[in-house]
Amino acid sequence: MSDICIDTLAAPTYFPPYYFENDDGKGNQYEFNLIDGTMLLAIRAETDPSFASIKPLDVKQILLLSLGTGTSADFAGTYTTKEAANWGLVSGLFHNNSNPLSEMLSEASIIMNDYYIATIYSPLGAEKNYLRIEKTTLTGTTTEMDNATEANMNLLVQIGENLLKKPASNGNPETNEEDLKRFAKLLSERKKKGANKADS
Repeated sequence: MSDICIDTLAAPTYFPPYYFENDDGKGNQYEFNLIDGTMLLAIRAETDPSFASIKPLDVKQILLLSLGTGTSADFAGTYTTKEAANWGLVSGLFHNNSNPLSEMLSEASIIMNDYYIATIYSPLGAEKNYLRIEKTTLTGTTTEMDNATEANMNLLVQIGENLLKKPASNGNPETNEEDLKRFAKLLSERKKKGANKADS
C-alpha cells in the first residue's frame, strides 16, 4: 500500500518516477515502473482478468475512497473556441501566465479515471463502495503545487473544511462529510468482521 501511495504522488517535475517489485506469493516477481495516477492501475489490477496470475476481486468487497488534490479546472464558460483558435502552440501553453492546455489534459485524465472506476462499481450494485471527493474550483495560490507557505496551507485547510459541507460528487443527497462518516462505518464493520473470522 505504501508503494502505491508513493506512486500516485509521483507528480512529474515534483517527484521522480517510482519503481518497486511485488511478489504474488508464489515466487513470481512483478516489476512496476509508475508515475502519478496509480489508483486506476490498482483498481484494474484487482478487477481485470487480463492481469495474469492476479485473481480478480469482487468490487462489492472493495471500499475505494479517492481524494483529489484539487484543480482549477472548472472550464465551463472559461474559454471560447474563438479565443482558443488564436492561441497557437506557445500562447496556448502559456495563456495569461497559466497553462490551459495542460490543465485541460490533466482534468480529462482525472474525469476519465473517475468515470472508469464508477462504471466498474455501479453496474455491480457497489456504487456506495466508491467515493470520489475533489475540489474543482481552486483559484490563486491554492493552485500552486509547490506553495507550502503557512498562509497557503491554512487556506487549503479552510477549503477542505468547506468541502465537507458540500454535496457528495457522486450525485447522492449526502454531503461529503456524511459520506465519509458512512465510509468509515463500513470500514469499521468490515474490520470487525475480519477480526471475528480470524478469532473463530
